This record gives sequence, C-alpha cells and structure tokens, in this order.
Amino acid sequence: MMKKSILLFLVTTVMIFGSDGRMDLLEKANQVVKDFKSMMKIDTREKVFTVRVDFSDSKIVLFGETNDQSLKDELILTLTETLKIPVEDKVTLLPQDSLGEKVFAIVKVPVVNLMDGPRKVSQKNAVTQARMGEIVKLLKQSDSWYFVQMEDSYLGWIDDQNLWIIDKRDLNDYLSNKFVLVIGRFAEIYSETDRTLLQQKIVQGTILPFLEADDQWTLVQLPEKKKVYMKSTNLAFFNSREEVFSSKKDASYIISLAKQHLGLPYLWAGTTSFGFDCSGFTQFCFKMAGYFLRRDADMQFEQGEVIENRKDLRPGDLVFFQTYKPGPSHVGIYIGDLKYIHSGSNGVSINSFDPASPDYSESLDKKYIGARRILHGGE
Repeated sequence: MMKKSILLFLVTTVMIFGSDGRMDLLEKANQVVKDFKSMMKIDTREKVFTVRVDFSDSKIVLFGETNDQSLKDELILTLTETLKIPVEDKVTLLPQDSLGEKVFAIVKVPVVNLMDGPRKVSQKNAVTQARMGEIVKLLKQSDSWYFVQMEDSYLGWIDDQNLWIIDKRDLNDYLSNKFVLVIGRFAEIYSETDRTLLQQKIVQGTILPFLEADDQWTLVQLPEKKKVYMKSTNLAFFNSREEVFSSKKDASYIISLAKQHLGLPYLWAGTTSFGFDCSGFTQFCFKMAGYFLRRDADMQFEQGEVIENRKDLRPGDLVFFQTYKPGPSHVGIYIGDLKYIHSGSNGVSINSFDPASPDYSESLDKKYIGARRILHGGE
C-alpha cells in the first residue's frame, strides 16, 4: 500500500507540473526525487541519501551516494514508472569499496565525539557521542577520519585513533563473549598484572566482554583485547550482548537513574555521565531501562503515544518544549507532582509546571508543546 500511495502521489505531481508545459523533464525528475525524500521521511542524521539527477542521452542519470540499497532501488523504480524513461544508476552504495572487508569498528576510548565533518575537533561541531565498546559501521573514509553509523542509526565522523577497526569475522568473535554493563556512574579500571589503579574511568552504560568474575573482581576485555580488572559491584552480568537491554524496567527506575546525575553540567552533544545534552540524557535513561529512543528531541517527539492533556501526564512520560527553533527542541522526563527532570542550560535539574513551586520555570512552562508516552508500549 505504501508503494502504491507514493507512486500515485508522484504521478499526480508530475501531471500537475507537466500540464502547462513550463517544466522540462529534468525539473520533473528533481521534483520526483524531492517528493520521494519527503514521502519516505528520509532523515539525513540517520541515513545517507544525497541523490541528485541529471539528464543525458534521453535518460535520467542518478548521482550521489546512499547506504540503503532498497531505498535507491525504490527511487529508480519510482522515477522509471513516473517519467516513463530509462534511469541510469551512478549512485555510490556505501560502505566505500576501498574499505574492503573491514567495515566495522569498536570504540576503544571511554567516550568519543562524533563530529559534523572530518578533522573537526571543537565541541560545537560534535553531533553526538559514543562509549567504549559501542559498535559502529564504517561508511567512508577521509584521510584518518571515518564517516560512521552508530547502533542508534545516528551518523558522524570519528578519527581512527579512537577506533578498533575489524571485519565481520572479528566482530562475530567479539560478540561471542559474555558481557558486563557498567551500572555505576563511573567504573575505575585496574591493571591485569598487579591491579594497580589506571587513569581511565569507564562511564555508566558501557558494555564490554568479560572473561572471569568473582564477588570482588571481574576481568574485562577492552577493545583490541587488552585486559583489565573492574570491581564487580559496578557491573551487571549478561550471557550475551543482546541480553543487556532486553528486559524493560519501569518509570521509577528511569527517574532514579536520572536523579543520579542532578547537578551534572550541560554538554552539547553529550550522551554520558561526563555531561549530557537534553535528548542525550533522555535517550540514555530510557536505554538503560530497555527502551530505544532516537537521538534528537524532534525525533523523540515522533515516538510513543501522544498525550493530549498535561493533566494526564504520568511519571516516565517525555515532555517537550519549543526553545531556540520552531518545533520540539528540548525534552525532559516527567517525574510526577507537576515536576520534570532534564538537562538544560543549568545542567541536570528538576523544574516544575506549578507556578507555586520554587522549581517553577515560567520560561519552559510557556514553551511546553506536548508529551509522549514511551512506557507500556506506544513506540
């Protein structure tokens, strides 16, 4: 049904533009591509689809790149059936052929920024963050930088010094282990040989393979197979990586976890206990509870059940605000009693919708635009 509705919409569009003879074939093709992207809701933060069109030798020629073969095939079919002329495919399918079989990587530092372009180092150019042990797919390379896709589908650039680059066989070997989840805000690591304290700290939410454990110590395998000890009390144990976030927890868990970070300064693009932005904070808290949220506030606004009336809010609901741009640009977690916790300009803090409360924020109250319920289904 979706395919038929898309085609009908695009055919209608072409007929309208063609009726007065003012648009040539190339303009029509551009319009079809534009409408296709809109109908398919292609978000360039999560999917590569930089397709452009040209006209040559009585056929449409497609250029650009994408990481979605099925999406490209659907566009070619739509153009062919709509315009009734041949389409030549010159779109590059990512990952780049030059990457060979090593198209996966595991983050090997405690936290790394993903940037909006290669060779960018300023925090203002960060788009999100990844933890040690997170798996990314490599899509293309620019010198020592890789354009990657994270497990939550978000895209960004990472310097190769932060990655352990592997092929599918190495990835499967990595995934064959048992795993631990860091549940403390931070977990210290200790030398394998003499258990002396090392400088690095691992952040909450990190998932790593472990080799052996007792009540006090756990031998953990870092990326590139370096081994360290961690205190068992900071960890939760699982038979596989798939199990880590497979069981869903309730609103009280999410709120309790969120409150652990009260007072933590705001960090643009932050997703860890070193610092959060608003949607990085909500995504993290819900992930630890077994729920998947997309990365940005406007994306999260598209998930879950719409809560029409603020009086119907329940603890664990996401509350959204329109701040620096039109649409949802800020998000927090409702905790009950007209209060919500969020990571804003004052860091992780609690505010209220109640004008009589000392936590009342008149500014945010006026900017509130709606809520979504993620818990108990509704995704």
